[in-house]
Amino acid sequence: MNKKKGFIFTLYMCICFLGNAQDPFLSQWYSSAQFLSPASVGNGIYNSRIQSNYRSQMLAGNPLYKTIVIGWDGRYKNKNEDVVNYLGIGGQIISDQVMEGVLQTNYATLNAAYHLYFDEELKKNFSLGLGFTFAQSNLQLDKLKFGDQFLDGEYITSSRSISLQNLNGTASKVSMNSGLLYTYHSANSFYQISANAFYLAKPDLISETPSASSFKSLFFFNAEKELESKKSFMLHASFNSRNKIDQILLGGAIGLPFGSYFENNNKLYVGCFYRLQDAIIPMISILMNEYRFGFSYDVYSNDFSKAQLKPTSFELSLSVSSLLGRRRSDNLRTLFD
Repeated sequence: MNKKKGFIFTLYMCICFLGNAQDPFLSQWYSSAQFLSPASVGNGIYNSRIQSNYRSQMLAGNPLYKTIVIGWDGRYKNKNEDVVNYLGIGGQIISDQVMEGVLQTNYATLNAAYHLYFDEELKKNFSLGLGFTFAQSNLQLDKLKFGDQFLDGEYITSSRSISLQNLNGTASKVSMNSGLLYTYHSANSFYQISANAFYLAKPDLISETPSASSFKSLFFFNAEKELESKKSFMLHASFNSRNKIDQILLGGAIGLPFGSYFENNNKLYVGCFYRLQDAIIPMISILMNEYRFGFSYDVYSNDFSKAQLKPTSFELSLSVSSLLGRRRSDNLRTLFD
């Protein structure tokens, strides 16, 4: 009986999300550059990189959300050696799944950013980015089994949702993104500040209430500073707003070198982040030369977590750099590369 109630509640959440669908989001925002800004493509101390994230969220033992992100970005080398400014290009694919794929939205994004240097030492960089996203949502109605309730197009008890017969099986839309990014990167310091605008058009799975395009703003700040004995401290703060819903994430971590740090940049990061009025997020990351691996777990602190049904979620991240491009500078290797 409890499993049945949990499934019905999870389904109710799924149907509500159809009309008020949240955007895909990550706890380790700092680990996915393109997820934050189209102006970030081509950044980092390597010529190219692959970044990926896997986030899973459960409710009362039932799978609720699963988000998979994978992206590649690099720089287009200018044939004129005297020109230090360059073009960054990249692509990212996001798969956002509800209830093991009953509702699935896939995003394919292409980004380009032009990078300008402000100094001869090539420490100060400004970039302007533009991206286009194709989004497609799919609802597998054959996985929804409610007997006569589903066949007759009835409403779920006490829900605000629409009749299941008003749901489309698939829908798609195109939207665009833009961003500004300033980066200072030296041998022992890294600072980054960015402002971004996302013009989002959600696919219409509800035929009777088509959604209009909406505007999402995103601002973030990244920093890492090398301390004594090659230790470092990193900080991330971000704010995004859409449809009068604001989200703030902030926190930091201490980086501790281990092994042959001077040869391989081995470093262990331990820290914690706070998503305002939502969750505390302990994290651990390992940096090993061109590889980076991260793990985080959301400890929810909102009112919903006080209920009998409590959500749980964790996230994994992986980044690989040198397989597709050589290291291009001796600047500080950071958690943001």
